[in-house]
Amino acid sequence: MTSRTPERVIVTGATSGIGHAIAVHLAARATVIGVMGRRRQAAEAVAEEVQAAGATPQVLLADVASAQEVEAAVARFVADHGGIDTVVSCAGIAYAQPVAEVSIEDWWHLISTNLSGTFYLAKFTLPALLRSQGTFTAISSDAGTQGAVGYGPYCASKHGVNGLIKCMALEYGPRGVRCNAVCPGYVETPMADRLFTGMSAAELDYYRRSVPLGRFARAEEVAAVVAHLTSREAAYTNGMLYALDGGSTAGYFSSVP
Repeated sequence: MTSRTPERVIVTGATSGIGHAIAVHLAARATVIGVMGRRRQAAEAVAEEVQAAGATPQVLLADVASAQEVEAAVARFVADHGGIDTVVSCAGIAYAQPVAEVSIEDWWHLISTNLSGTFYLAKFTLPALLRSQGTFTAISSDAGTQGAVGYGPYCASKHGVNGLIKCMALEYGPRGVRCNAVCPGYVETPMADRLFTGMSAAELDYYRRSVPLGRFARAEEVAAVVAHLTSREAAYTNGMLYALDGGSTAGYFSSVP
């Protein structure tokens, strides 16, 4: 889509990082952007950027780990705008800890946010997406296609997201709704910064050099992929796991000459 369309969009996790970039990027083509997040002040700041980009923003305060809050936020958006055309599930959390050391509370917090949150969003937006023949895109991770030491709960949640998206593509593709997942590697966001806290410059350089392209992704690059997957140009794309990882999951790679 190169011109503005009567497109109604909801983005979760829109108050920071990748979700923020997606909301602002899609505002250049859409008419309404639902900015969903838990923090009012941050959501209102993103809403201002959305408006400056040319779309009408709507702040939707909700914790995606709560089915009731997601249902209420989606219902409000549909009541105000008559439907939904594009949904991007981006809310997520991560932490690094060996499986045996993960508390039960931390496990359920992560699973409830990353996996259940994606399910709740799908469950409550699909009726509207079926009417509009829209798209559902989940921001997953390369951790959803392989394992990673210290990231057991996170990998489990993202593997679950990828499985959910594949099933949705099979179930709702025949009814006109395209469902895809974007699987980035490390992206330069506040969440990644928190994960790297305490690492030495040498350790951080090691992680960057482990990517064949030699750097981490930018949030704007993820947003550009989402814009494509949700556009008419990608009308035949359904059930795809888009590896936006600089080649990290392509195969064995060593940065040593």
